[in-house]
Amino acid sequence: MATYRIERDRGSTESAQQLAVLREKWPLAFPVEHQDVRPLAMGVARQVAAAMGWSLPYTLGVLGRWKMASVYCQAVLSHDQRIALDGSPAETVDAEARDLATKQLAQLAARKAAKKAAEAAAPAVVQPKHAPARAPPTRPEQLRARVRASLLRRRA
Repeated sequence: MATYRIERDRGSTESAQQLAVLREKWPLAFPVEHQDVRPLAMGVARQVAAAMGWSLPYTLGVLGRWKMASVYCQAVLSHDQRIALDGSPAETVDAEARDLATKQLAQLAARKAAKKAAEAAAPAVVQPKHAPARAPPTRPEQLRARVRASLLRRRA
């Protein structure tokens, strides 16, 4: 069981790089453009694992990030038909999937709102007040006087 969790977490961590690989292999199933995203067919994780030579837990970690993204959840809510890896139509999207997508979008919105509230509540960074810049001494006696004063401060 520990190796399952380790593999799944590794897949989740590496999902950004692996998504690029999946996009190359199946551009219709993992599009770049948000309006082209469609819900994936049921059982697609096993197909991806077999085709890529990945373990199933690793594949679930990689696909978990994709499926939990707001763009994917929006696709589940706005499309009735799922697609296979090659882009062909598969089964219809059921009510349970729509319910899960709605809950995930609510969670994402709550996180975003909490982050925004925390940023608003954070105290503003106080800039230290700098002493007004003095004009550099122009005459040699002025310069000597400043050097003497600094030497006297060091001795005290």
